[in-house]
Amino acid sequence: MDKKILTYDTPDEAQTAAASDRVCREIGAILQQHYPGRVWHVHTSVAGGVAQIQCPSISSLYGYTLHIHNKTNDQMRSGAVKAGGQLLEMFKLSRDQGAKGGEELLQRDARGEAIHAATGL
Repeated sequence: MDKKILTYDTPDEAQTAAASDRVCREIGAILQQHYPGRVWHVHTSVAGGVAQIQCPSISSLYGYTLHIHNKTNDQMRSGAVKAGGQLLEMFKLSRDQGAKGGEELLQRDARGEAIHAATGL
């Protein structure tokens, strides 16, 4: 497997990328700790002040946008837990820590997306 080599034009770009990676890993670790057994995808833009959180076993198109600009660690933690819980509740999946499964019971469209993923209905 080829490894990608990332290059940056300025030190600021490298610092921003490193900060985004750090925040992404922190949010992912929080989600894994609070909702183990689920797969989470997190994409962050520190410059934009947001993190996009998805549970791809539910939907690869829809997720939760978490605002991360000027947040303390406790606010980031509670926001990540809330985001994960909102995604699970939207599709009537258990938020209980350690709960697994349920995604296989969701009705799917031809693309494999959970039906009503945009609204959670």
